Amino acid sequence: MRELSDEAVVEVLTDNGIGVLALSSPSGSNPYPVPVAFGYDPATDSLAFHLSASDDSQKHRYLTADATVGFTVYEESEPKTVWRSVVVTGELVEATYDEVEPALASLASNTQFAPNPVSWDDTSTTTPYELRIDDWDGREFRVG
Repeated sequence: MRELSDEAVVEVLTDNGIGVLALSSPSGSNPYPVPVAFGYDPATDSLAFHLSASDDSQKHRYLTADATVGFTVYEESEPKTVWRSVVVTGELVEATYDEVEPALASLASNTQFAPNPVSWDDTSTTTPYELRIDDWDGREFRVG
């Protein structure tokens, strides 16, 4: 196992579009991990999500209670021989589409089921969020 450089962490975030967002529990019990599509724009260091949730959803309750989150992305960069993972921590805050548009454009190019950019401004069902990065760490595992 070896630690990834910041440049390699940026590569993993830029080249992928699906990860697991772990929300802190409002009651101090178990965290709530959720697979999500994301976009990362290295020029603005913006990590963005296009989340849908009603005010009474578990996701919304967790975010309202504590915006501190963890986010994990992993990939098999060389089939059956190299596996890389990145863990990002920070605060997840509601954003405007203008603030995170470059990162959401990355989301649209890196995921198979990306939202239609024409409807991004439909805030009745979805909301843009930005993870304000406090720290990140990456690892690479090689077989053999």
